[in-house]
Amino acid sequence: MGGIRNIIAGIFCCVLLVFSLQAQDSARLREDIRILSADCFYGRGNAYQGEKLAAEWIRNELKALPHLRPMGENGFQKYAFNAFRMEGEVVLKVEEWELNPFTDYRIAPFSQTTQKENVPIVKVDASLLMDTARMENFLMKYWTSIKRSVVYIDGVQWKNDKKYSKESIQKVLQSLQYQNPFQSIGIMVGVDELPVWGLSNTDFERNYALLYVLRRQLPKKCKKMTLSFSNEFYKKETQNICFAIDGAVHPDEFVVFTAHYDHLGCMGDSVIFHGAHDNASGTATVMDFARYYSEHQPAYTTVFLLFSGEESGLRGSKNFVRNPLIPLDKIKMLINLDMFCGGDDGIMVVNSTQGKTKEMVDMMDTINATKHYVTAIKRRANAANSDHYYFTKHCPAIFIYTLGGKYGGYHNYTDTCENCGLNNYSAMFALILETLQQYLHN
Repeated sequence: MGGIRNIIAGIFCCVLLVFSLQAQDSARLREDIRILSADCFYGRGNAYQGEKLAAEWIRNELKALPHLRPMGENGFQKYAFNAFRMEGEVVLKVEEWELNPFTDYRIAPFSQTTQKENVPIVKVDASLLMDTARMENFLMKYWTSIKRSVVYIDGVQWKNDKKYSKESIQKVLQSLQYQNPFQSIGIMVGVDELPVWGLSNTDFERNYALLYVLRRQLPKKCKKMTLSFSNEFYKKETQNICFAIDGAVHPDEFVVFTAHYDHLGCMGDSVIFHGAHDNASGTATVMDFARYYSEHQPAYTTVFLLFSGEESGLRGSKNFVRNPLIPLDKIKMLINLDMFCGGDDGIMVVNSTQGKTKEMVDMMDTINATKHYVTAIKRRANAANSDHYYFTKHCPAIFIYTLGGKYGGYHNYTDTCENCGLNNYSAMFALILETLQQYLHN
C-alpha cells in the first residue's frame, strides 16, 4: 500500500506543478513535456520508482481519451530485467577537496555500493594494463594493500604514448567496465572530458566502483579519498504502455506510433536526468497523435506504444516484438519518435533507404517540396539506435529525430523542458500526418 500511495502522491505533485505553470505556457505538448521531465518523476528511471510514476500518469492520460482501448493488462505489457538504482547522497572527496557530482566526476551506473572514508589511492601507469607479465608481478607484490585501495589511472597522459595505438588504448579502458583486474575497492580514471552517462552494461553485478574524474579538478596531492554512494542491483518489474483505436475501414491492419518514455533516472540524489528532449518530447508527440485520432477515427487500427527500457538496451521494444499484442506482419507502417524538440535544420529519417519505408519517405519529400514543412529531410540506413529496430525484421518501420535547434544536452541534467524549442513542432506533426495519409491511401 505504501508504494501505491507514493505513486499517487507523485502524480498529484506533477499535476499541481502543471496547473501552477499553465499561465506561463498553455500549449498542451509543452505541458506534457514539462510534466514528464519534472523532478517528481525522478528522471523516469529506476530510482524512487520514477519510471513507474511516469507510466501511471501516461496510462491515465490515454485512458481518458475517447475511443482509445487499453491493450495487454489494462494498458500495460509487463516484463522484467536486471537493473541498478542509485539513491541517496553521493559524495567524493579527494584529500579534503569535495568534487561536484556529474560536472567533476561520474560514477558508472553499475558500480558497487561503496561507503569508505580515507581510502588509499594507488596510482598505476596505464601501460600496466597492456602487459600481462607486469600485471601479475604487480599484483603479487602489492596484493594486500591494493585490495583495500582505489586504483587511479591517468587516461589522458596515456593517449600520448606512441608505443600503443589509440584503438588498443580505448579497448583496454573499456574493458574496465566489465572487470577489475586489480580486485581493488574501485578504479578512478582521470580524463579531460567526462564520458556520456548511460545505462548500458547494467545487467550484471560488479564487485567494484568505476569512476571517471576530470583531472583538472584533482588536487596535486592525491593519496586518500572518501567515496560514498548506494547502488542497488535488483530485478526490475516494468511495463510498456499499449493503447489502440479501432480502424473504421481496416480494423485488422495497423499503423503504429512508438516512443520510449523511460530515461536515465538519477545519479543519486545529487543529479536528476530530466530527459525532456530524450524522450519526453517523443512520448508527448505520440500522446498528441492519440488525441488527434481520438477525434478523427482512422481507417486502419492505430496503436500507440510507449516503451520502457530503451536506455537499457531497447528492452521494451524487444520484449514487445517477442510477445506481440498485434500481428507484426499486419503493420502497414510503424513510426518511432525519439528526441523531437528543436528541428531548425530539419529531420532525420532512419531506415528510409529501401523498400516500403523509402516509398513513404519519397512521398514525404514530395509533400515537403511543395509545402515546406521542414528545412530538410535527411536519410539514414537502418541502425539499432532506437525502438524501431526490432520491428524492422517484421514490418516497415522508421525512426524520426530532429536536427538542430534548441534542446537540452544529451544524457545531461540540462535536458529540461525550459531548454526545449518547439517552434517547429506543428509543422513536423502536420508533415508526418499528411505523409502517412497519402502513403496509406496510395
